[in-house]
Amino acid sequence: MSVLFRAFDRTMAEEILPEMFDILYANMSRIAPTGGSYEDDRRMWMSYMTSTGEEQKVILMYDGAVLAGYFQYRIDGDTLLVEEIEIAPDHQRTLLFYYFFRYALRHIPSHVIHVEAYIDKANMGSQRIAEKLGMKIIGENPSGRSWRCRGEAGSFRALVPGRSAKERSDTTGVNKS
Repeated sequence: MSVLFRAFDRTMAEEILPEMFDILYANMSRIAPTGGSYEDDRRMWMSYMTSTGEEQKVILMYDGAVLAGYFQYRIDGDTLLVEEIEIAPDHQRTLLFYYFFRYALRHIPSHVIHVEAYIDKANMGSQRIAEKLGMKIIGENPSGRSWRCRGEAGSFRALVPGRSAKERSDTTGVNKS
């Protein structure tokens, strides 16, 4: 596995957004289908993604030249708000999430104290991961379909002790195994 993480550049939107949606759709159609058609869901998601401001960030996850997933987030004061973390079905249960997690921990701004995420109540896999990361349920989203979870960034950082000097100085986001 040759993994590369890079920031989403909005000039790449026409090429990358359809690939991102296909990953999202493949995951959500199994976990929590909307009931809408592929075309309707895609149109609504594309509209949202093209109208978000610069405060929304996306990190693309590649395995070689293949888009294998993405992480969408915002920083609001001292809180990192996870909007989406999507990994293509054929890249799940690989080391991709592990590599991404190590990469993300090195890039969370030092002023961030909390990490929050909404996790669909039907997504048991994500709930198990959140629990392992020390996140607790603190409420629901307005529709009641998702749990609102919160954890401490310091607890996340502590999960990767003893990082090597190379890892601490690595800002390219390239990891290989």
